[in-house]
Amino acid sequence: PGGVGIQVPALFCGPADMKERLPAAEELNEQFVLERLGHVIESVKLIRTQMRKEDISIPLIGFSAAPWTLMYYMVGGSSKKNTHIGIEWLNEHPEASTKLMDMLTTVVIEYMSEQVKAGAHMLQLFEAMGMMIDEPNFNKFAMPALEKISKELKSRYPDVPLMVFARGASFANEQLSKLGYDVVTIDGSVDRSTARDVVGGRAGLQGNYDPRELIADHDGGRTKETVRKTTRELLEALGPQRLIANLGEGLGGKESTELVNEFVKAVHEESEKMIDSAE
Repeated sequence: PGGVGIQVPALFCGPADMKERLPAAEELNEQFVLERLGHVIESVKLIRTQMRKEDISIPLIGFSAAPWTLMYYMVGGSSKKNTHIGIEWLNEHPEASTKLMDMLTTVVIEYMSEQVKAGAHMLQLFEAMGMMIDEPNFNKFAMPALEKISKELKSRYPDVPLMVFARGASFANEQLSKLGYDVVTIDGSVDRSTARDVVGGRAGLQGNYDPRELIADHDGGRTKETVRKTTRELLEALGPQRLIANLGEGLGGKESTELVNEFVKAVHEESEKMIDSAE
């Protein structure tokens, strides 16, 4: 908040502190989630109720941060300070890290499951701090958690689409596409010319429009016309099918609402033209 990034108080000071403060593994169930995150689940229900009243037929996307990202904040406390602590934990306390990741995986599964029960149509799992973990540790700690989440949610809700985003860790995209996720989200670093080859036919893609194109500049260099042009380039590179045209990063608050609206319009209009012309 206030431009200082996410800040988590009372972070874990070490494995002993973690052990003392964590609940027992058997407590991490549906009731645990409802007691602590029931306000989110109730919000999903209220949104679906209002959607039905207003006859709104668009997907409601459930959401959760992924286990590594949650652990990163629990041991480091901040997205802008102590950024080294997460990886230090993995290297210096592998057993405690594995235990924490396992517990977080369980909570994420139950949390996302409750969102589906409340009416979410699809789910997005966001490994937001993928840039803060190296590839070997990602494969050792983060990937098994992401695999377990996908397998369990798909076993419970086989018809609910699952999306996964390893921001800043695009090296993981190929393997993620093999874990049962329906959509792999790509950030701005991903080469569009190879993105489809990386995930093959196993998953669709989401991303990776540059949000800077939506910030109006003083010299008029970014307009509705430039947004439409760059949107068309995105669609031509990634193809209009099995694609959720989205941003490669989140909105930062400086974007022009007019240009954001033009992006959405351009996605629908230009993709429809491309699909029609291919038939």
